[in-house]
Parts: sequence; C-alpha cells; structure tokens
Amino acid sequence: MKQYILLITTVLISTFAFSQNQERLSVHYFDIPESLEAELMEFNKKLNQEIENAGFGKNFYKIYKVKADNKAKMYNYFQISSYTSDKHYEMTHDVSDQYNKLLDEFWSSDVAKEFDKNRIYRKVYRIDNWPIDKDALSWITFSIA
Repeated sequence: MKQYILLITTVLISTFAFSQNQERLSVHYFDIPESLEAELMEFNKKLNQEIENAGFGKNFYKIYKVKADNKAKMYNYFQISSYTSDKHYEMTHDVSDQYNKLLDEFWSSDVAKEFDKNRIYRKVYRIDNWPIDKDALSWITFSIA
C-alpha cells in the first residue's frame, strides 16, 4: 500500500511539475539593408505600442545590432521578446485587430522580404527554471524500489 501511495504521489508531482509552462524567449537573427532599418524600427515602435496598450508593458520587442566595426558577414540584427510561459506568448500575439493589421502590413512589405530572407527564428526555454529539480524526486524513486 505504501508503495502504491508513493507511486501516485510521484505521478501527481511529476505531472504538475512538468506540465507547467516555463520562461521562454523568442529570438530572431536576421539581416536587412541599412536603408530599411528606419522602416523596421518604425514598425517595431508601432507593434510595441499595441502591446503596451494591451497591458503587456513597454518595449516588448527589442531589436539589437552589432557595432559598425564588427566583422560579421551575416546576422547583424537580433530581435528578442520574453515570455513567462507559452500561454503568455499566445496572449501577446492575440492583442487586437490593429495588431493583426500591422503584422499583415509588415509581412507584405519590402522590409519583411529582407527580414525573412536568411532569418533564423528560435523559441528558447530557460533550462535552469524547472519547477522541481529532477534530483529532488530521486528519493521517491528510491523509496519505491
């Protein structure tokens, strides 16, 4: 009976711990001609305003660029946004009709063609942020064995 209770407890704790969404980032590495940089930044400003109006804070999407003296041939720009969970990501991408209109306009623009040409996009998850350390569950496995 004790082993049965421990097994159920292990399953419940594991289910809860690993079903939780965890902190993540969306990152885009890309290049655009400098002649389109101002247009990209203006779009980013408008998109950030929509996100702010929806209550998600200022400067949600951040864009970085390598310094002029950097010798990199590709991926001189980097866009990043931070989310507390996958649910948070979904919420910030379903903000308003104006937000959707801005995205549609962007993806049909010359900037988007350049942005998407060699873009690398990744959803990355924080690896030291698990709700329960797997080693913390080892005593349960040991007790059952």
